[in-house]
Amino acid sequence: MTQSNRAAFIQGCQAALPIALGYIPVAIAFGMATTAAGFPTWVIVAMSLFIYAGASQFLLFASIMSGASVTAVVGLCALLDSRHLLYAPLMKRHLKSSDGMIWIAPLITDEVFATAMAKLKDIDRQKPWLIGLAIVSWVSWWGGTIVGIFGGKLLANYPTMSATMNFAFVALFVSLSTHAFISEPRFRIALIVSAIVAVICTQFGHGEIALLVAGFAGVLVQLIISRFIR
Repeated sequence: MTQSNRAAFIQGCQAALPIALGYIPVAIAFGMATTAAGFPTWVIVAMSLFIYAGASQFLLFASIMSGASVTAVVGLCALLDSRHLLYAPLMKRHLKSSDGMIWIAPLITDEVFATAMAKLKDIDRQKPWLIGLAIVSWVSWWGGTIVGIFGGKLLANYPTMSATMNFAFVALFVSLSTHAFISEPRFRIALIVSAIVAVICTQFGHGEIALLVAGFAGVLVQLIISRFIR
């Protein structure tokens, strides 16, 4: 790796730190919940390593605990993660070259996508930067899961820590959305639409899917704007 690529990689790792700070407490909560439910350690770690989707992992956990069928679980997880199909077309517009970057695709989460969309256009060496961003985020997720498995139960005795864990993920989304709204005017319509959709879902008693539907609506609106409104 050349010196310039190494510098870009380190910058990507640094850009991932806010994501990691949001991921770790949620991953700890996942590790705590699944361990308390009696899941084998290797299954919990494998879920965070290979599924690597917080909402889907919690949904999978809840579905298994409720005795749902395999078909229902797979269908729900596929529907929940279908928004990722819209990420690649949007990210490609900001990439100078996508050669050799296909393996990074499984590591693109909502937060990695949001961070990349906000900063990628200003990065000269995009590939090493994106690798650093994606890998640190991924490691923080499964690393937090391991902490949750082996030490998370101790944290459950502290109400303040539990409240912080619940708030951290929300704070991460608010931080990224605020940054995008201020620094990227072209995203403002999509962000406003997402906020409106989230409020509507919450008002009609569908708060559990508000983030999913709002995120999907925002990405769809931005895709339409990028494709048809030049």
